[in-house]
Amino acid sequence: MKNDTYVVQPLIKGANKNNPCLLRFVMNEKFTRVDFGYAAPWIYKKGGWIHIAPYSYLKVKDSKKKYLLLSAQNIPISPDRHDFETIEDWKVFSLYFEPLPTKDCIVDLIEEENPTKNDFNYYEILLEGVQNIAQAE
Repeated sequence: MKNDTYVVQPLIKGANKNNPCLLRFVMNEKFTRVDFGYAAPWIYKKGGWIHIAPYSYLKVKDSKKKYLLLSAQNIPISPDRHDFETIEDWKVFSLYFEPLPTKDCIVDLIEEENPTKNDFNYYEILLEGVQNIAQAE
């Protein structure tokens, strides 16, 4: 891959939650960035809190390699956390991982190996058209 950056709209095949909402993947030779939007849930008096586990990773289907979390933007890394002030609050944040291969693939984003309903695990994220974008340049 050259120094190009590719933006891919993910399609989620598996059962996943809507909050946080997975917005896009930004891929280049230095990192893979995953962008999210999150609305404070109404079930908590002040909207609750969020953070991301430092050991979160991406995994391409049929591969054992874990693409580790490098950094996070606009979301604290655990044990720190962001406390919302109201149920109307929202946050857009990005997670930076080691670079994925520039090819069409199915990816899992794993925050916890044995997740609860509150963990940011996403399964069977289809990154399609990556090769077409790369070849069009």
